[in-house]
Amino acid sequence: MGFLSRFFGRKNPLDIPIDQLRENQVKLDMQIRKIEDEIAEIDAQIAALFQRAKEARSKSEELTIATKIKTLNRKKQSLQNTHAQLNKQLMLVANLLIIKENEAILKGTPTWELLRKMSPEELEKHLVSMQLDARNLNENLNTMLGYTDQALGAGIEFEEDEELQEIMRTIQAVKEGELEPRAAAEKVTKERKEEAELE
Repeated sequence: MGFLSRFFGRKNPLDIPIDQLRENQVKLDMQIRKIEDEIAEIDAQIAALFQRAKEARSKSEELTIATKIKTLNRKKQSLQNTHAQLNKQLMLVANLLIIKENEAILKGTPTWELLRKMSPEELEKHLVSMQLDARNLNENLNTMLGYTDQALGAGIEFEEDEELQEIMRTIQAVKEGELEPRAAAEKVTKERKEEAELE
């Protein structure tokens, strides 16, 4: 079931009232802003943890902090995926709004007839592909969430966890004054983002 079907039922998307589309657009905007705020808050928490790691008195305390950083980083990645999904939905609604606002001009043209004949799923697919190609976004999000759950539930050994080892090395750099906590946070979250893009 596509996004439009979930929110507006099985009717043709071209029959959705403009007011309903605008209301949905505002809701999506608010959700996107909320997620952006949450991501910024996580970034601040990670920087604060690196600051705390600077004064850590033992390796076990550093490991605890590194684990918290890893957990926050995973949460941030999940939020970034949700953010991308919401932006996809926003693009879809915005494109549909453009069509609806120009309905009077389009009606009676071959383009309008082509759009009317499409199933809701086909129309949604074409509206999304007009500006954004995120075909596998849901699949990637589910895969990533599944991996995160497995990693948190399985209690991965520290020695085998490259990400935790890298966070611990970064903590050492902060403690030795080679890196500032904010730069350390950016380094760790940027590295994870690049790894996610490669996967």
